Amino acid sequence: MKTQISLLNKTVNRIGFWSAILTTVWVVWFIVAFGSYMSSLPSEWPGIAAFAASFEPIPYIAWVVPCLLLALTFPAMMSCIHYYASDNKRIWSLLGLVFAVMYGAVLAANYWVLLTLVRESLLGGYTEGLEWFVIGSPHSITNTIEGIGYGFMGLAAVFVSQVFDGDKLKNWLRWLFIVNGVAGIAGVILGGLGIIMATMVSLALWCITFPVATAMVAVLFKRASRVTA
Repeated sequence: MKTQISLLNKTVNRIGFWSAILTTVWVVWFIVAFGSYMSSLPSEWPGIAAFAASFEPIPYIAWVVPCLLLALTFPAMMSCIHYYASDNKRIWSLLGLVFAVMYGAVLAANYWVLLTLVRESLLGGYTEGLEWFVIGSPHSITNTIEGIGYGFMGLAAVFVSQVFDGDKLKNWLRWLFIVNGVAGIAGVILGGLGIIMATMVSLALWCITFPVATAMVAVLFKRASRVTA
């Protein structure tokens, strides 16, 4: 029985470490690519025909791919945190995992549509009805779905923050996830209300706190693996 528990802990620590590392890599990639993609967009919506004519696929793909990958590795990292959590904290890690899975399911599908259907339609000039699916359009369904997805991620971060307390590393993780989660939720709500400047501030906080938190989760699992070795 002890051998089985030890093997499970080693597996959790290994997957937790690598999923946290990959999540950190994807989000740093996203931050860099997002700035490049946003700079390629027109300042005002020009209409779908003009948007398709000026579409640049490389910065678009560079932005969508890390978002899609993040939707796969973040729930994996959260599942490992759930196994790592002590028994009296697992209600919080479970709630975090539930919202992480909701985020992953919603946004993996959303970004796959953006990467395949939307990209191919823009390149092929098939623009009828496409305005509803293009990020940047004021009538974009995918942009709305993106918002609720990141709202789920924010809730996941707030709930999982309650798992961490004790030493310096865990206290840092607790507050980083709280700030990140609140910033993410606030950004979604403020964006829905059309308060763009406040949304940008929330996004900046998210971009700072999220990769730091996930990198520290990798450190946490690396440290735990030494204990169980």
